[in-house]
Amino acid sequence: MPTYKLRGIDVDFPFEAYDCQLVYMEKVIEALQKRCNALLESPTGTGKTLCLLCATLAWRKSLGGFSTGSSQRKSEYHGSQPDVGSSESQSSNHPTIVYTSRTHSQLRQVVQELRRSNYRSWLIVSLHMI
Repeated sequence: MPTYKLRGIDVDFPFEAYDCQLVYMEKVIEALQKRCNALLESPTGTGKTLCLLCATLAWRKSLGGFSTGSSQRKSEYHGSQPDVGSSESQSSNHPTIVYTSRTHSQLRQVVQELRRSNYRSWLIVSLHMI
């Protein structure tokens, strides 16, 4: 699996990346490093989902202390909304990544993309019906 160094972050990507994918991942990492919003677009079929997942999880891994949290804490729900404030690790100030989607079919696609990567074991995927 190729590894690309983007803005100082080693990103494992399951395929030889196209130039547009490298640019996309670099912009994702740049926004995360600067703690700012980003509006990124790319044509259908260019691998946006996989690029977003790999870049974001590589950035998060670079912060250290990566844990699924299942042995340290349980997810807490208040009403129908998750308590996002409690999702940050209690032992550090590292951010938790939350990926949302409108439909189950879109979430299935994300899980399929995640399984192609080296980052597949780092997430607990749970569907919460509201």
